[in-house]
Amino acid sequence: MEIITGLGWLAAAYMGTLALPGATLNSFNDEFAYKVDHNQSCFTRIGGVHGSYGQPSDYSLDLLCNYRLTSEMVTKDTKVWKLHRN
Repeated sequence: MEIITGLGWLAAAYMGTLALPGATLNSFNDEFAYKVDHNQSCFTRIGGVHGSYGQPSDYSLDLLCNYRLTSEMVTKDTKVWKLHRN
């Protein structure tokens, strides 16, 4: 009987360690949603409610968010294209 009680305590201790990362994940998701809503991320919100994470399909990733292709007119007839990082 003592062995079964000991296994129960081990299981309870193990389940307690599984609950802690869930709270960390919620914190991470809330911080991610905040950054997206305040344009501090390469993601944009395409659905869901502002201020809450929702689900992954609520976001779209701009793969080239830090890089932009711009052009400059060097002379009247010459246009130069440059790739610069924001």
